[in-house]
Amino acid sequence: MKSGIWLGLTLLALIFVLRSPFPAHTTPTARIESVVLSAADWAGGLQMANGELTAVYTSPAITAPFPFNAMVPGWTAVLPDGAKLELQLRTAAIAGQWTDWYDVHANEDWTLPEDEIITGDMIAVPAADRTHRLVQYRITLTREEANISPQLQTLRLTFIDSTDGPSVAEMQAQQAELDAAQRETAVTTGYPRPAVISRAVWCIYDTCSDTSDLTYEPVTHLIVHHTVTDNAYANAADVIRAIYLFHRDTQGWGDIGYNYLIDRSGLIYEGHMSEDYLNLDVVGIHASSANSGSLGAALIGTYTTPDEYQDWGTPTAAMLESLANLFAWKADQRDIEIYDASRAVNTLWGLPHIMGHRDVYGGTNTLCPGGNAHAYLPWLRAAVAQRIGQISPYTFISETSADFTHSSAFWFEPLGGCGWQGHAYYTWSTTNPAASTNWGEWRLTPPQNGYYEIQVYAPYCDTDNTETNGARYEIRHDGTTETAVVSHEANVGLWMTLGTYQLTGGQTAVVRLTDLTTTDSGVGVWFDDIRYRVVLQATADNLSPANGDWVTQKTVNFTWGINAPLLVNSTLLEVSTTPDFSQIVAAQSWPTAVTAYTHTFGQDYPALYWRVTLSSGSAPTVSPTAVFGLDSTPPESRVTAVYTTPTSLNYTVTWQGQDSLSGIASYTVEYQAAGDAGWTPWVTAVSTTSGSFAPPNPGEVYYFRSQARDLAGNLEAPHSTADIGTDQAILLPHAIMLPVIQR
Repeated sequence: MKSGIWLGLTLLALIFVLRSPFPAHTTPTARIESVVLSAADWAGGLQMANGELTAVYTSPAITAPFPFNAMVPGWTAVLPDGAKLELQLRTAAIAGQWTDWYDVHANEDWTLPEDEIITGDMIAVPAADRTHRLVQYRITLTREEANISPQLQTLRLTFIDSTDGPSVAEMQAQQAELDAAQRETAVTTGYPRPAVISRAVWCIYDTCSDTSDLTYEPVTHLIVHHTVTDNAYANAADVIRAIYLFHRDTQGWGDIGYNYLIDRSGLIYEGHMSEDYLNLDVVGIHASSANSGSLGAALIGTYTTPDEYQDWGTPTAAMLESLANLFAWKADQRDIEIYDASRAVNTLWGLPHIMGHRDVYGGTNTLCPGGNAHAYLPWLRAAVAQRIGQISPYTFISETSADFTHSSAFWFEPLGGCGWQGHAYYTWSTTNPAASTNWGEWRLTPPQNGYYEIQVYAPYCDTDNTETNGARYEIRHDGTTETAVVSHEANVGLWMTLGTYQLTGGQTAVVRLTDLTTTDSGVGVWFDDIRYRVVLQATADNLSPANGDWVTQKTVNFTWGINAPLLVNSTLLEVSTTPDFSQIVAAQSWPTAVTAYTHTFGQDYPALYWRVTLSSGSAPTVSPTAVFGLDSTPPESRVTAVYTTPTSLNYTVTWQGQDSLSGIASYTVEYQAAGDAGWTPWVTAVSTTSGSFAPPNPGEVYYFRSQARDLAGNLEAPHSTADIGTDQAILLPHAIMLPVIQR
C-alpha cells in the first residue's frame, strides 16, 4: 500500500513539474494594485476660469506602490455635449528620465456598457527598462461654450507587475515537454489544430486553473481583436499576464477575456480558461452580446490606421498566417461556412462568420481590431477557405467593382469599414417618386444557361436609424423585368434571396435597386454586395456503354441523359482512343438537346473513351468520361493433348485458347465416343486448362473438342470436327503426382 501511495505522489510531482514552467520550490508572484485619485488630488488645478474654453492640469510625479511593467488608467467624468477630456501619461524608472507623453484613449474592448468607469489603453514600460516606478499624468478639459461645465470626477491608475514569469523561449520549451507527455485528444478534423502555448505554461498564478462559472457554446462566428497595447513589446508573455491580471482583478471578469492571443512572431496562446479547449468552445468575454458562440482571437498590439489613433501598426505576416490557421482549424471542426453570415446566439441581427470586433456593433463603439487589421478580413476569409477546401458556390459582385453603377446623387458610407467587403453605400427611403434620386445597378453575366438564385446583402451598420421593410429590386434579363421585394430591416446582416431566375449564359443581367419604396420613408436602403449561384444547369450523364463495359458489336448504340434539355443550345458526342481525347475516332454534333446516337466502327478497340459536351452559354458542361472496349471477334481454343499411364483407366486432357482483346473468360469441353453423332458436355464454363477424364466405357475411343468464351461475351463457334481423341493419347511411364504438404 505504501509503495502505491509513493508511486501516486511521484506521478503527481512529475505532472506538476511538466505543467509548471518553474522549479517546484518557487512560487511566481503577481502584483496588481490601483490608486484612485479624485478632485482633492488636483484641487484648483482643473478649474476652468470664467470665459476660458480650455483647462490643463499636469500632476507631480507619483510613485507607484511597486515597480510596474504595465499600467491601465480609468476615469469617471461628466462631459456634456460640446465638452471633451484628454488624458496623457508618461512613466519613468527614476525622476528626470521620462518617456514621451502617451495619448490615452478609451479602450472600448475593456469597457462594458454597464461600467461606470471608462477604461483606457494599457501602457507598457519600454522593453529596455523592464519596469518603471514613477508616473505622471496630464488632463486637458475643453468646451465649446463658456456655459458648459466638464468635470473629471475620478482617475484610477492600475499598476501591474507581471514580469515574474517565463520568457517566450522558456514557454516554448515547456510546451514542447507538455505536448510530448500528453496524448493528442482533439477531435480529428480535415485541418490540423495549430500549435498553441497553453494556459498551463503562461498562466502561472494560483487562480489560473479555476473552472467555476464556465459556460460553453459551439462556435459559429470567428472574431478578430487587437489588445490595444504597445507594439514594441519584448516579451509577449508579460503582456498576456498583465492583461490576464487586469481582466481578472480590476475588471472583475475572473479571467482573460479573449479565447486566444497571437504575438508578432505568430505564436498562439490559449486565452480564457476551458476544461477542454481542444474540443469545447468556452464563452469568453470579448464581444458583448456576441460572446456566446464566438471565438475571439486578439492580435497583441495596436493595429489602427494613423487617422484612427496615435499609436498604430500593421499585423505581421506571421500573425496573419497563425490567425488563418487558428480560424481554419475551428471552422473545419465546427463546419462553419466561411463566406456566409448568420445571427449569433444572442444577437437579433446577422453577422459575417469571420469579422472584426467592430462589426459586432455595426462599425462603431470600438475601433477594434484597428483599421489595418480590419482591412485584412477579405484576405482572411479567402485564406481560411483555401486551407479547409471550401469553395463558395456563389459569384460575388461588390458595389465597389466595375460591375456596379450608381446614380450621381448624394450617398452615405458607413463608418468603420462596415460592409461585406469593408464598404457599403446607403441612402434614405422615400415613397414619393418625384423625390427618388438614388439608384444602383449590379451587372452579372452567368457563364452558361441555367436557373440562378440571386441574393443581396444589407450589412448591420450603425446609422442611428432603422432599415427599409420594402427594398424593391428589379431583375432585368432576356428582355424581361421581374420584381422582388425584401425587408432589409428583418434581415439586416444576413444574405436575402430575391428568388431563382432563368438566365442565358454569356448575356448580362441587371439587378437594380432604388430608394423608392411603398412601405416607408426616411429609413435606410442598403447597396452592398450581391451574389448568385446556379441551382440548375444542363448536365449530361453517360448511360450506355457504361464505364468498364465490353461491347461485342461494331455498331454501338450510345445513350446519355440530360437533366435540363430546355437549357441546351447544342450537343456534341466525342469518342477517342485516348483519355485526353487527343485521338478522336468518332464525333457528332447537333444544334439541340440529343440523347442517343448509333455509330459503326471499322475495327475492334481495347479501349474507347466517350463523353458528351453540352453548350448552354460561354462555359460548356462536359459529362464524366466513360471507357469501354470493343471486341467483336470470338476467341479461339483447342484440346491440345491426351495423356495416359499403363496402370490407369483415366485420361488427363489439356486444352488452351487465345483472345487478343478482352481475354479468355471460360472454356467448355465436350466428348463423344467413336461412331456417335452427338457431343456430350464434360466440363462447362471453367477457367482451368486441364482435367481427368474417366471414360464411361473403358474399351471405347473418345474424342474431344473445346469452345471458349471471352470476357466481352463472344462465344467461339463449335468445332465441326474433334480436336483430338484417346487413340492419340500419349503413354507416360508413370503418373505425375503433385507434392503433398504434410501439416
